[in-house]
Amino acid sequence: MAEPAYTVASDSETTGEEKSSSAFPEIAIGIDVGTSKCSVAVWNGSEVELLKNNRNQKMMRSYVTFKDDIPSGGVSNQLSHENEMLSGAAIFNMKRLIGRVDTDPVVHSSKNLPFLVQTLDIGVRPFIAALVNNVWRSTTPEEVLAIFLVELKAMAEVQLKRPIRNVVLTIPVSFSRFQVTRIERACAMAGLHVLRLMPEPTAVALLYAQQQQQAVHENIGGASEKIALIFNMGAGYCDVAVTATAGGVSQIKALAGSTIGGEEILQNMMRYLLPDSEILFSNHGINEIKSMGLLRVATQDAIYKLSSQTSVQIDVDLGNELKISPKGVPEINVCMDIDASNVLRVLAGVVLPGSRHPAIPVMEVRMPTVDDGHGWCAEALDRTYGSALDLVTVQKKI
Repeated sequence: MAEPAYTVASDSETTGEEKSSSAFPEIAIGIDVGTSKCSVAVWNGSEVELLKNNRNQKMMRSYVTFKDDIPSGGVSNQLSHENEMLSGAAIFNMKRLIGRVDTDPVVHSSKNLPFLVQTLDIGVRPFIAALVNNVWRSTTPEEVLAIFLVELKAMAEVQLKRPIRNVVLTIPVSFSRFQVTRIERACAMAGLHVLRLMPEPTAVALLYAQQQQQAVHENIGGASEKIALIFNMGAGYCDVAVTATAGGVSQIKALAGSTIGGEEILQNMMRYLLPDSEILFSNHGINEIKSMGLLRVATQDAIYKLSSQTSVQIDVDLGNELKISPKGVPEINVCMDIDASNVLRVLAGVVLPGSRHPAIPVMEVRMPTVDDGHGWCAEALDRTYGSALDLVTVQKKI
């Protein structure tokens, strides 16, 4: 029995450029290039099969390292992603940078990444570079994505034992037309022909339609139309869609997306752990890049642990006399001074761990000095204000 066909109809998608499968008899692969991770799939005749890399992984990190003469990505590189980040040779988050100009807030928020992102703020493409042998090697998001796609293509060809030319890619809903053309250009550089650029919620709708059709065949569910809200939050983007599914066909009723994702959560936590990070890491020297990488790795590890734990302690030495200790016990600085009017001033300030900013006074108490013949002293204050001396009683008596 032939497999049922699953289609997705959407008013917001352009289907005029799509061609029938007869024009492309070769096999096509599907690639989900995420901001942080990616996967490759193929239809094996009965179900979707995820391909594995040479390390038996179905999910691969989306990054390219320029450490050697020949760039390599997270598909075949045996070194860990963390080690690559500490050296400044790894370029990642390419999906957030592709097709954006240097005035874009997303580009500016990427300046604290452990590689070089420079802007002129004149509406042109930002300057991106990796540190190779202590020399900056410039590149573009399109080039980085193309290198990564070449590795994914080679991995699929080895496993499927046939050349791969056609691809279906998932993209965020919020991608502009210019960003779509940059994705298509990267695919062309990798030797891939784009059959379709599918919004990520649409891909989820296809899977949902397949599951609903299987449920009907197994008499688990009915054939009535079902409305579903699809929420897809990745590292770089957040997309939502409303779908209507009936008879194995899923129609997209509404699509919406934004550039808010897990990267914002990660950067906000990094700023919380090290409030001065943007100032301390502005030079992008070798030591600063290593510190940025250490902070990022420690923060990512904490976020993963918080998926199953209620609290996590972070204790990491960033070098350059920077150390992040467990939060919750801020340093309190107290100083006292007698001004010209012979009034005692007590100031208290709080310094967060890892911050190099001086303590900003958050509390100031003024009280007259008590002269017991030898100047003011603690005993004289105690005799005057009582043994229960605290800020409340002092404020009441002044």
